[in-house]
Amino acid sequence: MLLELGHPIRTLRGIGSSREQLLGESGILTVADLLLHLPYRYLDRSREPAISDLPEGQEVTAVGLVQSTATIPGKRRRFVLVLEDDSGELECVWFAGHKYLRQAFAEGDLLAVAGKVAQFGKQRQMVHPEVEVLTEKGEDTRLHTGRIIPLYSTSARMREEKLSSRGIRRLIHDALEAVAADIEDPLPEDILGRRGLVSLVEAVRKVHFPDSMAQVEAARERLSFEELLHIQLYLASRLKDSKKPGGRVFNAPGSLSQQLIERLPFPLTGAQERVLGEIWSDMSLPTPMHRLLQGDVGSGKTLVALLSILPVIEAGAQAVLMAPTEILAEQHAKTIRELVGPLDISSQLLTGRMRAGQRRDVLAGLREGTVQILVGTHAILQEDVHFCELGFAVVDEQHRFGVDQRASLREKGEFPHLMVMTATPIPRTLALTLYGDLDVTLLDELPSGRIPIVTGWRAEGDRTKALEFLKGEVAKGRQGYIVYPAITESTSIELKTASSAFDDLSQGLLEGLSLGLLHGQLSSED
Repeated sequence: MLLELGHPIRTLRGIGSSREQLLGESGILTVADLLLHLPYRYLDRSREPAISDLPEGQEVTAVGLVQSTATIPGKRRRFVLVLEDDSGELECVWFAGHKYLRQAFAEGDLLAVAGKVAQFGKQRQMVHPEVEVLTEKGEDTRLHTGRIIPLYSTSARMREEKLSSRGIRRLIHDALEAVAADIEDPLPEDILGRRGLVSLVEAVRKVHFPDSMAQVEAARERLSFEELLHIQLYLASRLKDSKKPGGRVFNAPGSLSQQLIERLPFPLTGAQERVLGEIWSDMSLPTPMHRLLQGDVGSGKTLVALLSILPVIEAGAQAVLMAPTEILAEQHAKTIRELVGPLDISSQLLTGRMRAGQRRDVLAGLREGTVQILVGTHAILQEDVHFCELGFAVVDEQHRFGVDQRASLREKGEFPHLMVMTATPIPRTLALTLYGDLDVTLLDELPSGRIPIVTGWRAEGDRTKALEFLKGEVAKGRQGYIVYPAITESTSIELKTASSAFDDLSQGLLEGLSLGLLHGQLSSED
């Protein structure tokens, strides 16, 4: 999209080296990047109610001029800004950030404030509203008033350097004035006509500076259509390339797969048998397999992967299974080692934290062909990892890997068969859209005898009760685990962390129980 506009943003008026660096931190490197930095919402000045008409207790947006600002001392020091329009006044109050706020606004600025209005005595107030400076006193207002105004997301650094949504709006306006004539439409007229789509230059203009919200919708539809079309064309080209003959044919299922099935202490599910039939059929063709295996946790995807790998090993080739984390890779390696050990098959683990000597041995075994199954993390993708003959590649939790990483893995061999696995439910239409280069297979049956999973939801107020339930289960000889979204505290985002929770729970509600702390920053031994 906008391929002719790949020149750096510094070629535009008003963008020097400091602004170029600032925009670059947010991924805006070219003129096209700037034009496709789309508004996150719009302020329709023609439909905004007067201050006196703002309803109380609802999320509303008010627009007006700054009449006065003041920092009020007291037990709870606060910054107060009075906003006015022709109908009345609105008091905006903040109890923090006084130093910044004193410098951010001046009398005569035109602001849009968003929040809930409440009545305090005779004064209407909005506490801690979101604020957008539409114009500063004396500024040319044509871009920012009397129209539908686009609002743009800005980073903390942008705001610190006084590059606000208003500044982004000005840069985009100037960029459009400078380069609109260079925007070439990649879509033919007949597609535009059939789909009822506006031209690309019209879409870019109206997504930023619309005269109506209907124009915004038309512009977004056009940009969305082109983005999806590019994805589909890319996937179609990949699918075409992947269907070229050149892959090795394997005799599946083969005797090793049959031996493993006979050794299992349980029968395969009907879904596993159906899926394996599809995979083994693919492997018997010279066209390399590209298959997405989707199945819930516990449905037996790893066993399906291993039974798919064994015909490859039996034919003298190698296989690889790549997982997104060391913990998952080690789990897979342990499972596979236990299952293939009696079959006299060599499997090894490769991760980024292995000792140098161990790593050398594994890499040598891969080159010589003595390592038949390799399980590992992203470390497999490194340049010094060479296979003797890679015939089959499996990617677990495929959404954690990009298309390029999948391609890098396949390039380790000569057209190896590829299977990617996920436990994330993906609607079929979405799977066909996003993974159009893959055949989609659903493993939709859990092994018999599984106890049904019960999922419950509790509010924060029931946290103590939930932990007491956990203690009760542990007292019965069972185990439990608690997942937190972060390992340690961060200044950029407020999340409960595993490290602090471990300390709090060990000395608090779960005191006396044996607690362990597990996360990706621990040493391999830990």
